[in-house]
Amino acid sequence: MTSALWVKVRVMVNDRVVQLAGTDLARYLKSISANQISKIEVIKNPSANYDADGNAGLINITTKRSSKQGFSGNVQLGDRQSLHSPANVFGTSNYWLAAGSANLNYNADKWSAYTNVSMDHDHELEGFETDVFYPKQSWLQTDTGNYRGHNFNIIAGVDYKVSPKTTIGLSYLGGKSVYDGSDHVNNPVYNTSGGLDSTLRTYATYHPIAISNSGNTHAVINFDTTGKKLVLNADYFNYNRNDRSDFESNSYLPNGQVIPASNTRYFDTNKQLINLYTFKADAEIPTSFAKLAFGGKLSFINNYSNAYYYNKGPNDELTYNTNLSNEFRYIENTQSLYINLNKEKDKWKYQAGLRAEYTETKGTSYTLKQVNTKKYLQLFPSVLISYQADTANSFSLSFGRRINRPTFWNLNPFKSLFTAYSYGEGNPFLQPEYNSNLELSHTYKNILTSGLFLNITDNGFNNLTIASDDTNLVRTIPLNFIKTYRVGVSENLSLHLFSWLDNNNQATFYHTDAHSSLSYIKSISGYGAYLATNNTAYFNAGKTFAAAVNFWYQFPEVDHIGRSDAYYKLDIGFTALAMQKKLNITLNLNDAFRSSASAVTTTVNGIRSKFTNFQLNRFVQLALSYRFGRETTAEKRDTGNEEERGRIH
Repeated sequence: MTSALWVKVRVMVNDRVVQLAGTDLARYLKSISANQISKIEVIKNPSANYDADGNAGLINITTKRSSKQGFSGNVQLGDRQSLHSPANVFGTSNYWLAAGSANLNYNADKWSAYTNVSMDHDHELEGFETDVFYPKQSWLQTDTGNYRGHNFNIIAGVDYKVSPKTTIGLSYLGGKSVYDGSDHVNNPVYNTSGGLDSTLRTYATYHPIAISNSGNTHAVINFDTTGKKLVLNADYFNYNRNDRSDFESNSYLPNGQVIPASNTRYFDTNKQLINLYTFKADAEIPTSFAKLAFGGKLSFINNYSNAYYYNKGPNDELTYNTNLSNEFRYIENTQSLYINLNKEKDKWKYQAGLRAEYTETKGTSYTLKQVNTKKYLQLFPSVLISYQADTANSFSLSFGRRINRPTFWNLNPFKSLFTAYSYGEGNPFLQPEYNSNLELSHTYKNILTSGLFLNITDNGFNNLTIASDDTNLVRTIPLNFIKTYRVGVSENLSLHLFSWLDNNNQATFYHTDAHSSLSYIKSISGYGAYLATNNTAYFNAGKTFAAAVNFWYQFPEVDHIGRSDAYYKLDIGFTALAMQKKLNITLNLNDAFRSSASAVTTTVNGIRSKFTNFQLNRFVQLALSYRFGRETTAEKRDTGNEEERGRIH
């Protein structure tokens, strides 16, 4: 088990990696209704066939499928109303999200085509709090964002069966995202006796617009009926994001009077432009000894970004700020080769693979006139051995090594201002972290699964908040400085005591040792635990009316180099099927107690700080989904650039 704050997973649908990341991935998964899902599988130890990126394996969602030909599709509408406390923030309590999507699939003879169009509009409240406790003062900074979003996405593709053995195809994914709003930062400063010394207030507006275009061409060649197969993928991805911001910060005396000399005003523009090319080939060859899979991948990434800051005068005149402005280019080329073997003999199953990735990077800061280059070769082995002792008991042993690469924003050295005294910045020297996972498990009748696990993270990185006692400046920067050992036990119990009730329970207990390589941060260790229960109750024999109650509780634990408080979440939902199960109506209450956000406390240079996510996850959501046409689903393929695209945000 991996803490929720440490997880980086890949998601697949029908054994194919979904070509989306971040909020786009979340929206896509929400568009899949429960009645479309056959099963959800967790792949804890992916083989060498898969990209090595990610530290928590893969999730594979298998949908119900049909071989019927013709048109099919569905239309979905949803509305979400946030339930904040207090309800009224910035003069309004109307925080909501409205979304709609439509899917159309077509299968006939040699042709298979699909398209999906989705759009949503929302009014969101988000934020966090950063408290810094100096020896003589406490700075309690809350940052609350008031945003309106407008998003449009389209996915389309077509496959053509050239012959009984060969299929070729094209696909496209594009979208536009506008996230317009403002941040309100309030930072009271208290002395040791609890009295208010001053208050720092900051107001900033943001207008980011992101446009993405992605194209894929692929071919699947089956050489014979024995399973010999070759899959080819070529991908291009373009991401263009522009933003502009106005920033103003003032300090106030305890009586509310503004301090004139404290006024700070900026105007800035920034841009990110990413071009990504990938070429991928995968082959499968059954042999008398084992099933052999091998292949390779070429990846070329060119990421340009800039941030231009201007000081704003009394009459809004602009003066270029050379200290804050930055122009940066990051180039990364990766060549990968892998080989994987699968073999079954009697009660034993074996899987062993090795993936090699050679990476060349070059980061150029035009502003600082600085160039950073790095070349490295890494090997990623994976092993899985399972033994079916009898019809009731099975054992397995797995080992895998994976890589967690920084996002492109984390590598960019530009500064993002929070207040006149705090900012965040990237780190062009940041390197990937490496995760090794070992697990021994036992399963009894698919009812009870028990596991022992060991997770080791080398060269781990994390955003570090560094406060200076003499200047009161606070900066946040990602650094490689952690080596972590986590060992624990897990239990998963699935019960079907009644025909109308499905119950699944999980319990994980573990100990974490986090070792810091920085002299000004102490190593820490401690215990942690996680409990979860998922329950679905059916109110009729046809299972067309059901309710779900899901709950999890995360106990305090070691999080990177800090300690988190306890947090938990309760979700309640109802679903009903009508019109011959073509209409699906769902009503969900998310985070009923407004308790699912975390708070982490760290100590750097002897100064304690606490980062708290605001409890903004409670909402009620109503969704309608209607399926039409024949019950068939066009085959949606994975592409070759899922790993790289997941690093955009």
